[in-house]
Formats: sequence, structure tokens, C-alpha cells
Amino acid sequence: MLDAIYDQRALIWGDLVANAARFYQVDLHRLHADTMAITFAGLFADQPAEEGVPYLEPGYNPKGEWVQRLKLFALAAGDGGLPVWFDALDGGTGDSTTYAPQFAAFCEHARLSNFLPLEEVILIGDRKRPTEGNQLTWLRLGLGYIGPVTTQEHHRQTLRELLAAGQTWEELPYVAQREVDKKPEERTVYRGLGHTVEVTDPEDPTRSWSMRHLYIHSSALAGREATRHQNEMQAIETEIQRIQGLVNKYDYKTSEIIAQRVQKKAFKKRRAQKYFTIEVVHHPDRPEAPLELRYGVDREQAQQDAELNGVYLLVAGGKAATLSDTDILAEWKGQHKVERCFRLVNQVFLVAPLFLKTPQRIAALVFLIMVEALVAGLIERQVRQALARLQQPIKGLMPEGRDTLRPTAQRLFKVFADYGLVQVRDEQEQMIGSRFARLNAVQEQILKALGLPRPAEVFARPGLA
Repeated sequence: MLDAIYDQRALIWGDLVANAARFYQVDLHRLHADTMAITFAGLFADQPAEEGVPYLEPGYNPKGEWVQRLKLFALAAGDGGLPVWFDALDGGTGDSTTYAPQFAAFCEHARLSNFLPLEEVILIGDRKRPTEGNQLTWLRLGLGYIGPVTTQEHHRQTLRELLAAGQTWEELPYVAQREVDKKPEERTVYRGLGHTVEVTDPEDPTRSWSMRHLYIHSSALAGREATRHQNEMQAIETEIQRIQGLVNKYDYKTSEIIAQRVQKKAFKKRRAQKYFTIEVVHHPDRPEAPLELRYGVDREQAQQDAELNGVYLLVAGGKAATLSDTDILAEWKGQHKVERCFRLVNQVFLVAPLFLKTPQRIAALVFLIMVEALVAGLIERQVRQALARLQQPIKGLMPEGRDTLRPTAQRLFKVFADYGLVQVRDEQEQMIGSRFARLNAVQEQILKALGLPRPAEVFARPGLA
């Protein structure tokens, strides 16, 4: 069966997602990209290297278990975190990879499945996604995208130049979901400052695109970074002063040892170490205490950098470059939704090696796992939408009997784990009767929210009895 699924998995998946989107009105305009390791436990035979087929990477996981991994690359809908497209990669694939083949394959898949016009799609990723290579791939494919990039010194210098040229921060009317119930003065304030950047295709100088670089200042992030910076500066200076008192004592009697101790005890991996300089001075006229540890602090540079606390950079290309600054921020803030997709596959899958003799079967199994994630995600989405519409939480679903308006698929399935059907058979093994377990109060609420009949009513229909 797995062998047959492998050859047809792309066509089956396209039909599943297209029908799900159409029947459940799933919005596919915003797709969130991310990767994770998908882990299998079991002893598998050595796999032959085959082009296009993922390779299981053996090794120990953080729990010390011997497992084998694939890398799962997925695009999930912002509407419910449903998996829309995925690809299984070699287990050793790093996060710095340029996913050009995967995005090109998605575009071809989307065209064949008639999801929606690709120029209407905006890809959203975390800090690992908008590499220069990925951005160039998206622009060439005509895909819009939004994502953060690691802020380098040239980015900070550009921001300083924009401010010096007269541009000002503009407050963005964005409120995070978790802060909706807070008083306005207690909410995080977001400010934006953006500019347009022209990019030319290095392989075809006649092609160019306009990108939006949007600097975001978060008051909450600025507060946390300021506190961390202050604590690190104070900790480093205090430790250096302590080491100064130990110079010429114990084993602090060589320049090398003193410098090593400062690095190990004071600097460690603290970011603020770049503002400190140290020097071990030798005094020949002081034979009993010939060494002296001196240090300096570049407080002017530290203050200059502190002015950019709480600032990060978002890049937007394609259709996304035409959005307002507030919309760019709001779209990117929804990146967490992809975690719903990965939450359902973030476990160790125990598989008998007998069934996975070939890499193709492993890829087919990943396909079945993602079908499960799609179905579970749809159930979770439908229940949450129904509860939000009715504003009636499911009572008693959560631990300690708490209520919830946002149940997870795992929690919903667990409620029905002990639901049973008793069948009565005669001596000839002919069924003469059946009894369904009585639904408890929580199960009743879930079926009501989904608009589903009781199991007994379903199986009483002609053809199912």
C-alpha cells in the first residue's frame, strides 16, 4: 500500500487540500513556512541513495534515545495552521538551506491543484527563511513574502541615516491578541520606519524588484533588552573588579592566566563584552606585585547602540511590499500559527522496520502523517470557530474541569478515547444487537458544537446498521 501511495502522493494531497479549502472555506492567501525534525524509532536497513527520496539521519535525540530523523519542510495556512504543502528532506539538512527547489515545486503543485493565483499568495517565515537566496527565489517565482532578517551593522547604519535624514518613527495601531484585554497604557507600543530597496537579479540585470525594509520598534522588547544590557554591563564590570583584587595572588601571576579568567568569568557569552577592553600591564619596579589589570568601557558606543534597543527588521517583497506598515507587522505576527501544524507531528513515531524497507515507504508514511495533521487541524479549526461564534466554551474539557474556547485537537480526541461500542453476537458469530456507550457531558458539547448527531443515530441509518 505504501508503495502505491508514494507514486500518487502529490495528486492525492493536491485534491485533499483543494477540497478542504473549498468545502471549509479555508483562506490560503497567507502561508507560513517552517521546518522541524520528524523522528522515527526503529532499526532500519541502510538506505540506498536515491535522488528525490529523503534519507533518514541516525543519531541520539536530547533524551538520549537512538532515533532516525527526516527534516520536514511545510507551508501552513494562516487560517487554522493547516498544512497546505510539505516536503520531506534528508535528516541532516540544516536550517540555513536555500529552499529554492521546494518553493519551485510548491508553485508547480499549486498551479496543478488550482489552489488560487500564486500572485495572491504571501509567504511568511521566521528568521531562518528570508535568506538572500530564498528571497531571490521568491521574487523570481512571483511570490510575495514577509519575514525578519538578522540585523547586521549595515542595517543599523542605514536606520541611523534614515533618522538623520529626517524620517521619523510612526506608531502602528497593532494590538497583539494576548494584550487585547489589557488597558491601552499597558499594551506594547509598536512603531515603524520603512524604506524601499531595489534588488536586481544577478543572473539577469534587466530584471529588478522593489522590496520593503521595515524597521520595527517594540516597547516591550526595548524594555527587556535595556534590562539585559544593564545587567550584563554591571555583571562584567563587577567581575573584572573582583579579578583586579586577585592579580598577583594565587595563580593570577601571568598575563595569559589573567586574560583567560576575564574571558571565562566576566565576558562569558555576554553580548556587552564588546564594549570592554582589558590590558595587563607589567611594572618592573614592583617585583612583589608586578602585574596590573586595567580595563576600559566604551560607554558612548554602548549608549549609541542602546538607542536601538527593541528594534528588528522585517523584509517584504512581491505583493507584500505594497502592504501598509501596520499590515506587514500584523501578517508577520501570525507566524506562530504554523506551530499548530507541527504540534501534531512533534513526537517520536514507533514504526516496525518490516514496513519501511525502502526510502519510498518512509516518504509515503510521512504523507499519511501529514494527512492526519490536516484532518486533525480541520477538526480543531471547526470546533474553535463554532465556539467563537456561539461564545460558549466547552465546560470541563481542560484539566481541573476548566472551560475553554480554544481546545486543541489532542484534547478533543482524548475525550473520546474511552468511548466504546458493545456488540452482541450469537453462537454463529452473527451480530444480534449493539449498544453504544452513553456520551458524557463534555462529549455532548463537542458534537453539538460541530453539529454532529450522536453515534447511535449515525449507525441507525439505512446501510450502516
